[in-house]
Amino acid sequence: MTKPIYIHGSGCVSVQPTFEAGYFFDHVTSYTQNPVPALDPDYKAFIPALQLRRMNKSMRMAIFASRMAMQQAGITTVDAIITGSGLGCLRDSERFVEALRTDEGSLLNPTPFIQSTHNMAAAALALSLGCKGYNMTYVNNANSFESALLDAMIYLTEHPAATILLGGVDELGERTTQFWDLANYLKRDDATIPTPLIEQATPGEIATEGATFFVASQEPGDHTFGKIRAVETRLEVDAPEIFISGFLQRNGIEAETLDAVVLGYNGDSRYDEIYRTLGSSLFANLPQIAFKHVVGEYDTVVAAALFLALGIFQRQHVPQRLLLNHSSIPPILRRILIYTQRRGQNHSVILVEK
Repeated sequence: MTKPIYIHGSGCVSVQPTFEAGYFFDHVTSYTQNPVPALDPDYKAFIPALQLRRMNKSMRMAIFASRMAMQQAGITTVDAIITGSGLGCLRDSERFVEALRTDEGSLLNPTPFIQSTHNMAAAALALSLGCKGYNMTYVNNANSFESALLDAMIYLTEHPAATILLGGVDELGERTTQFWDLANYLKRDDATIPTPLIEQATPGEIATEGATFFVASQEPGDHTFGKIRAVETRLEVDAPEIFISGFLQRNGIEAETLDAVVLGYNGDSRYDEIYRTLGSSLFANLPQIAFKHVVGEYDTVVAAALFLALGIFQRQHVPQRLLLNHSSIPPILRRILIYTQRRGQNHSVILVEK
């Protein structure tokens, strides 16, 4: 049986300035486009300029976010690196396939192929840190980060003295987003961030990108933000309320003992009804918090929800822009549940405590 893990540092690169010192969603950058690329921090603060030129965006974001987390935790080395990525280094994948099609398999540049694999960001992290320990990347659609989180909990149960980097990263591609548009996954004329939710929701999502990393161990410390008590995923769920209630029951708590719930509303009217139903039943008396309407949608975006939950514990403050209802917020926030799904599949719940 796995044990809770403690988070000592976090870093996030997204379409909001989450990498800026002191930023916590009190103001939100607006966009009127789809897809929306992540904001670029000063990568040179952590990555030498010569190396930076050779890195794709996934690698850059992952290294920057992980170094932020390590700086916050006050460490310089880790024993293992565990990541999740739904689409990996997508731009290099597209570049290689385009070259293969154009040149008919001759005179191919091997670099895009080498850098197209899903584990390239984790490999770049290991090289930059000199980490020769356990290194694993999980590719499981919109449950990729949750899969990495579960492995992190198992790894730390087996290696209680270890300190690890845990994270999720995904980048946008040009061709892939065109395919998503053809499949009617994306919003078109009404594409905005912040994305209107609930009554104003329309079909489609806002595609974005980002990287969020955490320093984790099995023991609390002086800089501990919170602990992850449990995680569970399901590809398909007939009744989300039963799935979540069962998860809470298996962990010995009642919905009424939660202080808040973070829900994955993304403004897609075809699937947000799942959250709305839960918000009027199981979570009716709880403060409900949204996050995808300001950071967009990508496979590992739930890592940004965990970043948000830990920030709420640290500050004991819920940004007004993210609140969905008017339920009173407890004086001390100690327990938050995160629930997300994407396009009606890949359901997940994460229980986070102060």
